[in-house]
Amino acid sequence: MSSKQVIGSLTANDSSAKFDKGTLFTDPSTGYAYRYILVEDAALANGDVCEYSDTTGYEVTKCAGSSSIGNCVAGVAVGTITDAYYGWIMVSGRHSAIRTDGGVSAGHILTPHASYTGRAESVLASGSTSDEVFGFALENDSSSSTTLSNCAGIVRCM
Repeated sequence: MSSKQVIGSLTANDSSAKFDKGTLFTDPSTGYAYRYILVEDAALANGDVCEYSDTTGYEVTKCAGSSSIGNCVAGVAVGTITDAYYGWIMVSGRHSAIRTDGGVSAGHILTPHASYTGRAESVLASGSTSDEVFGFALENDSSSSTTLSNCAGIVRCM
């Protein structure tokens, strides 16, 4: 995997690879880090929590209650990426809208939700994903609704 300057958009939705799969990019203006990935099995939306779907180190899918390979968080989507397309996910930095389950409060540690696809929950909640800590919440959920909720948080998947 290489590290190179990104030319274009971090919200890319590429039908063919424009960079080496697994490329790591660190934005010099923010220090945030992103990985160029291939989406597997389901389209991603901004804020979806992603896990590796195989052992290549660049194929990801929405977290789905511990059904991914190794149950390892890969990052958080920064745009919409179609299934079987390429794009960027955040692996380190501040994300303004991590998708959550409606029960996260500021300061809570984040882990993939045990049953809601693409969502995060507080590590304080019980579930089979409590060992997959990937960041922490900077604010309370925006809603108590599981389908509408998100929060700003720090992502640490490096």
